[in-house]
Amino acid sequence: MPLRAFASFLLALWSLNSCQSAPEQATAMAARGDDSTVAAIGGADLAAAPGGDRAGATMPAKAAGEATPKSAADDERRAKQKELAAKQRELAHAQAEREIEALNRAEREASVAAAGMQAAAELAEARAELKEFQTRDKPRKLAEEQLGLDGAAARAEHQKDEFGELQAMYAADEFARSTKELVLKRGRHELDMAERRLSLTRQEFEQVEQVELPRRQRELERKVLQAELEVQKAEWAAQRARLELVLADRKANERIAELERDIAELQQQLAEPKQ
Repeated sequence: MPLRAFASFLLALWSLNSCQSAPEQATAMAARGDDSTVAAIGGADLAAAPGGDRAGATMPAKAAGEATPKSAADDERRAKQKELAAKQRELAHAQAEREIEALNRAEREASVAAAGMQAAAELAEARAELKEFQTRDKPRKLAEEQLGLDGAAARAEHQKDEFGELQAMYAADEFARSTKELVLKRGRHELDMAERRLSLTRQEFEQVEQVELPRRQRELERKVLQAELEVQKAEWAAQRARLELVLADRKANERIAELERDIAELQQQLAEPKQ
């Protein structure tokens, strides 16, 4: 081709490109594969575009600020890691509380057993005391009181007999009247004292037999009944303690098992590969 004709062809091609708009130029350049130039021309054109075209220029920035599926997954993973740490702390606390509860359980069981043994010992002691009173103390006390009463009665009878003899001896004696009266007065006084002593001893015997010994026996019987009640209460307390301790241990184990399941589930979810 002649040189002049080739120059005319280049001038016509430049004029044609100058008349195209920026989008048309970008399209033409894209057809030739010039991506960097397309991006530059498109950006300049959109920046210069009025109204709605300018809003369209902000769309890529808005899309970049929106939450992507990857960021949502990261947030969910962090939440699960936080929940896992809380569950692990709660599990450690629950295990420590179970160990403390085991010590408390042993202490309570020992206390309940000691209370039961104490109640049983007091019951045995009360029964032995009642039996001792019924078989030995009461008969001995009655025998002592009866002996005192019999002695007082014998002395009174003796003084009565002596006074009768004195009266018979001095009845026919008309002489020594003053001596007679003195002897009879002494004899009458001793008889009166013996009878008063007998009456007092009889009252004491009745007091011991009808009041003091029955009262003492009732006290011992009430003591036995109270000791039996304490033994029964100790048995009830032991049964209640066993049930409460079993329930508390079961709750603690169930809580720990639940936490362990939750932890295992969270660890499995965290171990799964990201989608």
